[in-house]
This record gives sequence, C-alpha cells and structure tokens, in this order.
Amino acid sequence: MSGGTVSVSLGDLDFSRKPQLGQNFEAESDTSESLVPVCRPLYTVEDVLSWTPDKDGCKTDAFNIATVPLAKRTQQDGVPKTLVCHDMKGGYIEDRFVQGTWRDDCYLISHWQHIDTFVYFSHHFITLPPPGWTNAAHRHGVKVLGTLITEWDDGAKRCRQFLKDQASCRGLADKLAQMAQHYNFDGWLINIENPLETPQVKILMDFVSYLTDVMHTAVQGSEVIWYDSVITSGELKWQDELNDKNRIFFDSCDGIFLNYTWKEEGLQRSLEMAGDRQHDVYVGVDVFGRNCYGGGGFNCNKALSVIRKQGLSAAIFAPGWVHEKLGADNFSTNQNKFWGLLSDLCPMHGPAALPFVTSFCQGQGQNFYINGQVVRRGPWYNLTCQQVQTTFTSAQFSQGKDRTGGNRTMDVCTKDSFHGGSSLLLGGNFVQASDALSFRLFSSDIPVQSSLLVSYTYKWETGVDHTAVHLILNTTGQTKQWVLMEGDDNKNGDTGDKTSMRNNTVDNSTDQAVYFIALPDKECDRLYKECFGCTRNETAKQGWCTRFYMLKDDTGEGRRIEGIDLRFLRTGTVEGDTDVCLRLGEIRVMNAGDLEKKQKATVTKVTCRDVSWKKPQHPTATTGDSIAANTVLFSATLQWEYLQVPSSCFDVYFSYKGAAGNTSDKVYVGRAQNSMYRVVDLPVIHDEADTENSIEFTVHPVE
Repeated sequence: MSGGTVSVSLGDLDFSRKPQLGQNFEAESDTSESLVPVCRPLYTVEDVLSWTPDKDGCKTDAFNIATVPLAKRTQQDGVPKTLVCHDMKGGYIEDRFVQGTWRDDCYLISHWQHIDTFVYFSHHFITLPPPGWTNAAHRHGVKVLGTLITEWDDGAKRCRQFLKDQASCRGLADKLAQMAQHYNFDGWLINIENPLETPQVKILMDFVSYLTDVMHTAVQGSEVIWYDSVITSGELKWQDELNDKNRIFFDSCDGIFLNYTWKEEGLQRSLEMAGDRQHDVYVGVDVFGRNCYGGGGFNCNKALSVIRKQGLSAAIFAPGWVHEKLGADNFSTNQNKFWGLLSDLCPMHGPAALPFVTSFCQGQGQNFYINGQVVRRGPWYNLTCQQVQTTFTSAQFSQGKDRTGGNRTMDVCTKDSFHGGSSLLLGGNFVQASDALSFRLFSSDIPVQSSLLVSYTYKWETGVDHTAVHLILNTTGQTKQWVLMEGDDNKNGDTGDKTSMRNNTVDNSTDQAVYFIALPDKECDRLYKECFGCTRNETAKQGWCTRFYMLKDDTGEGRRIEGIDLRFLRTGTVEGDTDVCLRLGEIRVMNAGDLEKKQKATVTKVTCRDVSWKKPQHPTATTGDSIAANTVLFSATLQWEYLQVPSSCFDVYFSYKGAAGNTSDKVYVGRAQNSMYRVVDLPVIHDEADTENSIEFTVHPVE
C-alpha cells in the first residue's frame, strides 16, 4: 500500500486567483473568508428536480458522498427494531462540515449496537444526511435515511407542485432514489404535516408506493418509512396508532413511524392491524417528553417497556436531548446513562464480517493521533473518523454477566489514542492471587474461512509488573476459546499463564481453549510496516505495544467468532489488593491473504485544482504556532484515484521540495473521507528569491 503525490510550484504566485467552488461551501468561522465543503438540505421542489448526479463530467457535490459501505452485523430473527430520529437543534450544525471542525464538544452517537435505522431529520424540504453520520452508522451496520417533510403553508404549496399528477410525483420520487444512490444512504422518512386536497391523497399514495419500489431497485436493503400524519381523507390528524385511516400508507412502504401521544390500547390495536408486519410499526418516543408516555428524558425506558410488551418496534425521537438539554460538559456520562436504561429493551448487534479493525475512536478528541503520535494538536470533531464501538459497556460489571474480578471499569478516553482521538481504558483491582479480570468487548458472528492475522495494541497505565493481558476470541466448535498470549514480551513465562487461564475457563476443562503465542520480533517488524506504515520503535516511544498472531484452524468445523474479550491475569509475587489499568488502542482481525492485497494498492493520479494564494491579514497571529513574516496561505482541492481495494479514508501530508529533489519532513494536513480533500489556508514559507522550490502533497490510504 503506497501513497500518491502531487507538487505545486512556489514560483510566481498568483494572489488574484479566486476559484469558483460551488454552492456547498461556506466559511468555517466568522473570522475566516476561506471556504470549506459543507452538507446542506434542498429547499424547494425546483432544487430537487434540477439535481443531477453528474455535472460537466464530474460527480455532483462529490465531497458529500459517503464512502463506507453498510457493514454486516449480527441479526436476531423475530425481534422488534429500533429507529433513531436525530433532530439535534434543527440539524446541520457542526456535523455539516464534511472535513470536520476544530472542537470536541459536539453531539455524536456511540451506542449503535442498539440501533437498526438512523434518520437524519431537519425541518427543510429535503434533508440529505451529512456523510459523517452515514459513514459512522454504516461502519456499525446501521441504515441511514434522509427526510422529506412538508409543513404549514409552504408545505402545502410544495405538495401542490409534486402531487399535481402522477408524472410530477414520480419525477420527484426518481430524483430522491437517485440522491440516495449517489450519496450512499439507505432511504427516506416521508412526513407530510399539512392538510391535503382530496385528489392529492390518491397521488400521494402512488408517490409513496412508487418511491418504495424505485428505492428498492436503486439501493439494496433500502427503506421508506411513513410518518403518522395525514390520513386518507387528506386531513392532518395524528392517529398515534395503525388503523384504517393510515393503513394504506403503511401497506405502500416499509414501515410507519407512529406519533408520540399514543395509549397502550392503541398499541394493542396496532399490533392486530399490522398482522405479520408488527416489527414494521415504529412507535414514537419523544425524548423531550412532549405529551409522551413516561415523560421522556431518562424515563424513556418506561415508554419503551410498554412498546416492547406489545412486540412492536420503536422510533426514538431526538436522543440529542442529552446534549442539547443537559449540556456538553457531562455529555458522555449522560449518554451512557440514557442508553444504559434502554439497553435491555433494544436488541444488541455486533460485527459479522472481516476485516474487523477498530481504534475505538468516537469521532472527536483532544488531539489527533496516528500510530500513537500526535499529528495535530487541539480539539477536533469528524464523525467519519468514528470507529466501531464496543457492543458491551461498563454496564456489564453491574449486571452479573461476568463473575471474575472486582471493581472493573471500561470507558472510552480521549486523553491518549493510538489512532484518531480516543482509546479504550480498562481497569480493575486484583483481590486474590488467582484473580482474572474479564472484559467483554464485542458480541459477534464472524465466519472464519481461512488463516487469520490478528493483532491488538495496548499501553499499560498501571500494573505492568504483575499483570498479563490476553485477548480472547470466543468461537463455535469443540474448542470454545482462542487465547492470544504473550510472546517474547512475556516476562514470567508461558506455562504459568496457560495454567491460570485454563483454571478460569467456563468448565475448568483444558480442552476448552487453544493457546497462541505472539509472533516473534522479526516477523512483527514486517507487520508493523505493512499494517501501520511505521516501525516498532516509533510506537514504542509513545509506550504502545502491538502483538501479532497468525491463527490457523485445521479442524474443518466452519468456525465462527462469537465474541471478543480481554482478560488480565495476576502474575508474579505481588499479593493483596493491587490495581491494574490498560489502554487498548486497536484490535485487528483480518484474513491473512488480504494483507498482501492491501500492499499492492496504490494511490494514483493525484491532481491539484481550484488553487488560491493569499497573504495572512495578521502575520503575527497564531494558529498554535507563530506565522513567519514570509508565510503565505495556500488553498486547493486535491483529488486522486484508489481502485484496488476499498479504503475507509486517506491521510494527507505536505512537505517542501527543493530544486534538487530533496524534501523536508512530512507535515500532517488532514483526513479525507473519500478521494478528494480541500486544503484550506495552509501556511507555507515562501522565499521569493528561490523560484524553483515547490510543495509536495502525499496521500496515504487508511484501512
């Protein structure tokens, strides 16, 4: 896997050039005139009908195309589903900045394991989901829907336009399907919240049915959901249940989102009306508690309990309440509390395919890290950078699901990271010499069809002298566990750890586990380079250690990985209560053969366009470092091709290149979510006497 480069001459700079970037760009702040790509809704019927996926040979609005495919996840048959409708402060706030923004107190979701469908909602006519949300949700196997909404007099006017006749409504539906396919999201919520004229109702029914059909053709597994609003007479009357007045819309699409002011007897009638489609009835729960059963907030579990009692699905509206109402300072704690109260009522899902790689980054942080080193200081927020979150949380320690060890904690921490902005901090206390502290990380259903390359990266905070750490893969078949132990870094020998681990298996049987020793240093040195693009010493300087394993299953049992755990074991002679704390930076499970394919992948055809130069308004102003007097600010759009294998994102670097071809050290610029990146106001040292120098940009794929 190699990067691509492009150079830009520093000779004869043109400060008058002002490229035309298009409408979906705006200034990042009130103090900047430089434009960055943003996501915006569409406001009118004309906006939708004039939209095309391609313009002048280029993809329309390419910065806003999500690139992460919908991941496979574990499924449970015959269980109700959970839809989450976003509605955070009207939408399109910090999340509208496609390349992220420089703060770390923004709203995000990290409990995707309990969510089946995510709706990005606003009160604009057509709400297109920002790509960061789509990428984060898809990485967890969660579908993402946009929203069509009409309200008040303006909504009635738009309905008269696109419900004029069959051709008008189908023309709009075709455009909506093209948009979902183009931007890589999974369907639409339809919300008509204004009265309709009687002739319009029949056309609306055709619109919903036709949109559902064309969406199913355009996007595999797509969904169209109807919101409980207008009824068959055209009146705007929320029913709070599925009945004969809204059944026709339910029958025309993939599900109905019921209004929030329901009563339990209405849910019983909805269950009877739905027949074998009971899980397509999503009962609304307003987290702000507006006339809602239970009053919303941390009492949403009361409403959800009643919904699940009837065997119906749920639609949780505005879970951003924990941020919008309770504030950013304790957001993580409050969000964990909110979802913890719902966790037993929302079926849990986990990863179900390879490769599986996560750094536990939640999409924001205090600094940005690559391979354990800070490459950009300061707070940041970019949901595209969010990695797969654990399916289990610290709630496991209070629910009696694991019997060993004491005082365990497991939390995402932004004070240090291996990749991105956070890591998983695991701690506990040994109270007996034979203690083992167990941490359930992931529930999964990952098929094993060939040899696996597995690695985990960690850093000790406390307990390194008296603790061994093992990664556990819980598997199907006669052998229930694959135990990934120390290799050369095992200071206390392998035998003692093996015996201790065997004594802590489910039935104390020595046949329950197969033990794997980490690969030797020589082999690891190669894998460091191939997986991380750096050496062991570079990560070790920051205290990080990575263990690599090559796992082969010769049983022919068709084994599956059903869970991933981590365990601490007390070693040495330390007795009494002792604390241990470890920072987990990355877990990687992949088919061994995929690594060779990855090495052959290359970034090609890097181009630079829409270039502009300007002189700083305040030469002595600071952006973390002082700007030298001979500094100019460079902006441009970089674009490239990367065809061999999918990549989740790309890292962009720049360096100075002299006339003789020598280059300076690379400086990190930013992370791209797809094969383009807008460089904005990059400080560049410009020596007017030396016209042969240039700056060079390098683009590296990140798997």
